[in-house]
Amino acid sequence: MQILKNKAREIIEHAEPNLGVVGLFGFLGYPVYYLIWTYIFPQPYENLPLRIFCAFISIPWVLYRFIPKKLKDIFPVYFFISLFIVIPFFFSFMMLKNEFSVVWAMSTMAGLFLLTLLISDRILVSIMTGAGFMAAYVTVLTLDGRVSFTYFIPEYIPIFIFSIAGSIIASHKQQQAYKSKIALMKSLSGSIAHEMRNPLNAITNAIASVQNTLPVKPGVDAAAKSYYRLSHSGLINIHNIIEDSSHTLSSANKIIDSILTSLQGGEVVVDEFIRIKSENAIETALSRFPYNDVKEKKVISFEKCMNFDFLGDRDLFFFVIFNLLKNALYYKDRNNFHISITTDVTALSNIIRVKDNGPGIKAKNIEQIFESFYTSNKKGGNGLGLSFCRRVVDSFGGTIVCNSKEGEWTEFTITLPKYYSKTVREIKRNILRKKRILVTDDDSSNRLIISKYLSELHCQIDQAENGLQAVAMVSEKRYDLIFMDFEMPFLNGDRAVKLIRSAQNIDPSLALHYRDVPIVGITSLPMPEATERAERNGMNEVLAKPVSVATTKKIIEKYFFSDASPDRYESEITVSNKRILLVDDNETSRRIMRALLENYGYHIEQAFNGREALSLLEKEDFDLILMDVDMPVMDGIEATKAIRSGKNFFRFRAGKTIPIIAITGNNDEQSSRNLKEAGVDFHLCKPVFKDKLIATINVLLKNNIQEEKPMISNTHFESEQKGSDFWTTIQSEKILDSAIIDELREIGGDELIVTLFETFIDDAEKFTAGLDEAVGNQDLKQFDHLIHTLKGTSGSIGAHKMYLP
Repeated sequence: MQILKNKAREIIEHAEPNLGVVGLFGFLGYPVYYLIWTYIFPQPYENLPLRIFCAFISIPWVLYRFIPKKLKDIFPVYFFISLFIVIPFFFSFMMLKNEFSVVWAMSTMAGLFLLTLLISDRILVSIMTGAGFMAAYVTVLTLDGRVSFTYFIPEYIPIFIFSIAGSIIASHKQQQAYKSKIALMKSLSGSIAHEMRNPLNAITNAIASVQNTLPVKPGVDAAAKSYYRLSHSGLINIHNIIEDSSHTLSSANKIIDSILTSLQGGEVVVDEFIRIKSENAIETALSRFPYNDVKEKKVISFEKCMNFDFLGDRDLFFFVIFNLLKNALYYKDRNNFHISITTDVTALSNIIRVKDNGPGIKAKNIEQIFESFYTSNKKGGNGLGLSFCRRVVDSFGGTIVCNSKEGEWTEFTITLPKYYSKTVREIKRNILRKKRILVTDDDSSNRLIISKYLSELHCQIDQAENGLQAVAMVSEKRYDLIFMDFEMPFLNGDRAVKLIRSAQNIDPSLALHYRDVPIVGITSLPMPEATERAERNGMNEVLAKPVSVATTKKIIEKYFFSDASPDRYESEITVSNKRILLVDDNETSRRIMRALLENYGYHIEQAFNGREALSLLEKEDFDLILMDVDMPVMDGIEATKAIRSGKNFFRFRAGKTIPIIAITGNNDEQSSRNLKEAGVDFHLCKPVFKDKLIATINVLLKNNIQEEKPMISNTHFESEQKGSDFWTTIQSEKILDSAIIDELREIGGDELIVTLFETFIDDAEKFTAGLDEAVGNQDLKQFDHLIHTLKGTSGSIGAHKMYLP
């Protein structure tokens, strides 16, 4: 199925430059030629309804560039069906009805030329031509009871064959040339990426190394210290510059990945789209734009007309603005040159306009500027910028169009959907379909309710009955959000979260992910106690039971579509004083990397290539290997395979277990697969950022240390005493909370209500029996646990009277 989709997309991309013209010709040509063949050069047979139908179904071809992205996804199906009708079937049908007259034989030949113009695939053209003729033949036979060949002459056969074959070959040659150009760009893209990432990686490491030599960045209000060699403000400025540079490099790396994905036929990745404020984003883009001189900055004005929110990727949005500015500034030396950026809000959409008073664009070239590899005679251009800009804006659910008056001005209009529009909801829904959430609670009713809320948002949900099960599940799967109850048997929420954050015995890629993944505590405990415990053990925040649908939506919006990232939980244990073998053919990279790692207490030995690394491993013991992939003599993949096989060693015995981190300039799926198959534990793509490098080393070293598994025990906490005022409040509360019950009914109907109450009754009987047993054994902790569990369950189903006490 994916192969068919890729083929359809390839054909549409090939047809797109001619699609609008051919569609317009069909819309106007079919009715116009009816008049010609009826009144000017009368033919034996004409069919106005069929012509009107063909003209009507040609309209979407004309409007293809302007149809919503959702419709574009299904357009290939429509295109093939409509194309089959308007060309091979229509012309074959009319030729047969006119009994192979000269006029219709020539018309059919012209139609086939159009078919090969739109479709380059010779096999598909042959199939559609044959199928169109057969469908027309059967239709005529059904309508008339016979098919006549009155005007047919044998000479038609070689002429048709020659014309069809010639047009197919010509179109195929053109397409092959285009494919060769694309293939060359794809091939070059990998090399370009590698060559770009190497210096980026060196800059990144240099920044990290410089930052490590500086004193710790003081707070804004901290007093200046006499031992600073720099002024207090100067030190802050240096740190700010380094942090901004690191952010810029990270953004540049994302853009490189996105453009390469686009060149290789992939879609813009939408998984990390967030809510963005237009005014802030444009101002930041203007402040970060790499101006060549002061004059460039002065010719740009931003008129803050209307501020609005939109869904997208901030770095990709910056790329779009950067590209539009760069193209316009090419003409900055013209008299009174100026660029204005304005925003506007209409009833249906949000608009950003970028206008300049440059030389303008010829009307016939306006649509071409968005095509790949098209340039307008600008030096140094490759014709990829605006093409990628359109892809980006399309992924935001919007459109970008160009209007221009030659010799006077050019204006690009970006139209974005409103944040709460149907288009954005659909994009968010597609994003959430890929999000996997773990709901952990020993109470089945609570798990079911939260899971129901999340399923309504189209998330993937797994459930765990206790902390022990949750820890086992996160060690095998990647979860994007975790809900964790506090009080559970076997392993409570506190301990479970601490184990997850510790990364012990978890795959490195998952372990690094769980340093940042948001974990939300859910509890019936008093909030001060719960909040303190949450902060101590690595939870991001705490929700009081019962969790409502509105609260669930806020959590999803906050952690998946908010600009603010969750706080990173830093592990208490840092593994240092270990020996690392650094393998890289680039001396500068090795020198900088060594300085960086030694600052963290690691002992570094260096190797120039894979073969030298094998020799060092035979002579000395190491705890971890940092392996560059592209090296002479023996590259990183060959070296890793040799290490894992163990055949090259007599003394060295840790070949199968020693952690190996690969450093690579390629981040595509095939490269990742090759590294994994070779035996690499984890790979980092250049440029490698300090925090991720150290975290990866730390995780792999910790997982490689043989430690006793942590003993799992129940930990319970005393609940706080309630004052007399609290008990007075209870007396005025209703027995049932109708709002919660109505909300549950809205989600799952009466069937859900019945199921929840049946479960609650069964669980309540077990809880009360457990309470009696705990009282008899004078087990206050068990009694406290059961009380909290019963309280949480009661609140979740709306038993307000039981929940409040």
